[in-house]
Amino acid sequence: MARFASNSGASTSAAAASAASFLPGASSDSSPLPAAFRAAAPTPTSSSTPTPSSSSTSAPFNIRSSQTNPVPRPTRGLRRPVHKYRLSVYSTRNNTILTLTTKIGTTSTSSSSLGSSNNYEDSSIQAIAEAAMTTDSVVGWVSAGSAGYKGASRGTYDAAVEVSIKMFNKIRQLVDPVNAPDAGMRKKNAWPQPTDIEVVWNGFGQGREAVFRTLMAGDGDGVRELVHRVTDATPLKVGGTRPKKRRVI
Repeated sequence: MARFASNSGASTSAAAASAASFLPGASSDSSPLPAAFRAAAPTPTSSSTPTPSSSSTSAPFNIRSSQTNPVPRPTRGLRRPVHKYRLSVYSTRNNTILTLTTKIGTTSTSSSSLGSSNNYEDSSIQAIAEAAMTTDSVVGWVSAGSAGYKGASRGTYDAAVEVSIKMFNKIRQLVDPVNAPDAGMRKKNAWPQPTDIEVVWNGFGQGREAVFRTLMAGDGDGVRELVHRVTDATPLKVGGTRPKKRRVI
């Protein structure tokens, strides 16, 4: 027991001596570093020891109060309203008819308004009115007959080109009412400015290619950029009943 106590006491004193050698005021003789390193290393003093500043005892640092001129966050621009139009091209061997339609109103308000009404009759009347507002409304139409062609000339290529130019002028008047030429649009209805146009083809007449060529040429400038979708709605007969006897001339 005495030997164990002496050994433990010796180890404790050695640990204390080694710990004391690293203190700021310890002598250089007890340092474990070689003499060359001890001579080159600076002796630590009380002035070099970091002390807590006076500001640390005050209130904690506030990030918001320190920002005198905060940088404003960039805000996103408002989304441009989308007004969709549909240009229907009906081309047969006898005529070419172009019709411009659009939907007025939205269907998102119909469900909320119907749920809030308590009277069934009022809700049904309101539903009919909203359905009429969300259906396709005719903005304008042009045919070969209205363009001045009569008889068999209504189904020609030139008649379809003239019809296309008249319809494109009407669309330009909707886009820019001030600078566009007067195309005979009705002034009583203020149609929204078209931002998206869908072209729907129907029929295999000469006006089909004539409208396409006119749209891709210089006469289609200002309208061609608004076309975002092209659809072919020509019905194709597959099988079915016996067709009508062809006309023999």
